[in-house]
Amino acid sequence: MPNAQDEAVTRLDSAVAEVFETMLARSCDPLEGEVDTVEGRIVARIQFTGAVDGECLLYASQATASVTAEALLGTPSEPHDPMVDDAIGELCNMIAGGWKSKLASPDSNCVISTPAVTRDGLEGYQARFGTKFSRKYSFQGNVFGVVLAF
Repeated sequence: MPNAQDEAVTRLDSAVAEVFETMLARSCDPLEGEVDTVEGRIVARIQFTGAVDGECLLYASQATASVTAEALLGTPSEPHDPMVDDAIGELCNMIAGGWKSKLASPDSNCVISTPAVTRDGLEGYQARFGTKFSRKYSFQGNVFGVVLAF
């Protein structure tokens, strides 16, 4: 019988794969083991409130964020283009929403916030919640991470 962490990670892997396949027309796979990402991270954060209280963070390097924005929007982007921040925020929103939609009742009775995006990286980030799941993914060699904390 899978434990709560395995179920959360399985739901997250499924949500990420679905978002990339349907919205970006690309495959995206989880990475096993320790994988380093480039400094200068863009971070998007979504909060869950209600039956589930927690947050979802998506972080990526500038290069990965730019490639993701191009794939999502269908147009080239510049490194500091505000559309890159919007694309990373929307990607976090779709993944958090996809993860939430896979919850069974009563846990599915929660709402998600609008995404907040920062270019300050994860430096100084301290989870407000006791349980944290972290996973890294790759699409076409571009690596990004997702953290779920409850």
